[in-house]
Amino acid sequence: MRVASKFAMALWIALRARADSAACAPCHREIYESYRRTAMALTSGAVTNTRASDAFTHTASGFSYRVRRDWLEFSKDAVQGRKRLAWYIGSGAVARSYLVEDDGFLFEAPVAYYAAVGRWGLAPAYDQYAYPFVTRPIVPACLNCHATAVSWQPGTLNRYANPPFRENGIGCERCHGPGEDHAASGGTIVNPAKLSPDRRDSVCAQCHLSGEVRVTRRAQPYQPGDRLSDSIAVFVRNGVTPAMRVTSHFEKLAQSACKRAARDRMWCGTCHDPHRAPTAAAVRAQCRNCHADTACKETAANRARRRDDCIACHMPKSPVTDAQHVVYTDHSIPRRPRLAEAQQPLDELIAFAGTEASERDLALAYGIVASRQDRTQRLLEAAAKGSPDDTEVLVSLAEIYRANGNYERAIPLYRRAIELDPAQLTAPVGLGGILFERGQFAEAIQLWQNALTKNSGLVLVATNLAMAQWRTGDRLGAEATLRKVIGLSPAFAPARDLLQKLPRE
Repeated sequence: MRVASKFAMALWIALRARADSAACAPCHREIYESYRRTAMALTSGAVTNTRASDAFTHTASGFSYRVRRDWLEFSKDAVQGRKRLAWYIGSGAVARSYLVEDDGFLFEAPVAYYAAVGRWGLAPAYDQYAYPFVTRPIVPACLNCHATAVSWQPGTLNRYANPPFRENGIGCERCHGPGEDHAASGGTIVNPAKLSPDRRDSVCAQCHLSGEVRVTRRAQPYQPGDRLSDSIAVFVRNGVTPAMRVTSHFEKLAQSACKRAARDRMWCGTCHDPHRAPTAAAVRAQCRNCHADTACKETAANRARRRDDCIACHMPKSPVTDAQHVVYTDHSIPRRPRLAEAQQPLDELIAFAGTEASERDLALAYGIVASRQDRTQRLLEAAAKGSPDDTEVLVSLAEIYRANGNYERAIPLYRRAIELDPAQLTAPVGLGGILFERGQFAEAIQLWQNALTKNSGLVLVATNLAMAQWRTGDRLGAEATLRKVIGLSPAFAPARDLLQKLPRE
């Protein structure tokens, strides 16, 4: 996991000097009370009791899971684990994910509750693991789209204060910008509807435009009123109709005939009042601005059954490719329901409409998705020459060299990246791996111990650290490291196996 630490530091600074949404209530009481009932306002919080107790078995791995109140238990044969579900993510209207905490580090729980089917199951993408994967880090950029005033600890990847955010859900400042001056003295504040189209649309795109990959362009994080493309470059698949994803609303709307015809006159706020839960009647009223009643070819019976609900036919609920057991509204506004779209192989990335991406941005994008390595290497080498102090470029290029066994070229890039940005995580992990293979255990140990202070969930790194400690004669240190790994991830087999070997040799 790469850490854009300069960006994260700026994000941390920006998020601390904020006013709670409650400060808006005295002057905007009706809006405040209405917004509190929307999905965005309910998308995070502390777990006091889960929606329902449940138990299930993941057939492929053979592990059994049980959720009771705010605890997750899992077991298979002699392997057992128990994790407290500390925080939730998601309003629960479609699904809800959960976070586990260990010494301030936050990780995504391997289970989620799916409202559509009314039961628990593995969280999205967790069925690929042969054991309960409990160390997927929750990074600030992720948490920032579900909570307000995130209390991230600088210099780490996923460590937070307790509580990890000051306000549940998405607060007023997410769309209106810092409100402290406005609340105190009536100073100006951002009204998205009055911004230019690119800045207006950026307010929604900050969380509802997933793309294939995002690349940080500058250390200064996005603030409402800015252009999102100044902070990040969003890349999509060239020549491919975007499949439905959990957060692909922006991409799908751009695909619609309505948006293509209306251009900048149509945006998310055309149909959505962000301060209120959407209704079919409100959406239909907007549709009738362009489409007469006679334009609908439904039969009288169907029209009566749907009660003139445009959404039911033209924005149907459809499965997504990045989550199971859930359906989301299709914002491409098809004339007729589409068949479920499959994810297509990655061929070529291009910047999303309106984004001017550099060759450096494109190179990093290909590096993140691990595609077209030859071209990625050429682009990164060119970027490194032009910007020799670009940490992200140096690390991405070093990763390619390391993967190709070209250690002599990777090592100086890793060392330079660490010198430029001591909070870097990928560089010490990669460099430690090379040094371990060369028998330089002491420096590998130092690098890996440093990396684990940034993300304690690097269980493979920690297991390799124990191996290095063992080989330097520090058996007690190796045992302590492995027991810590097993305490964090009880089903991680490499650590358990190595611990069993230690006393016998």
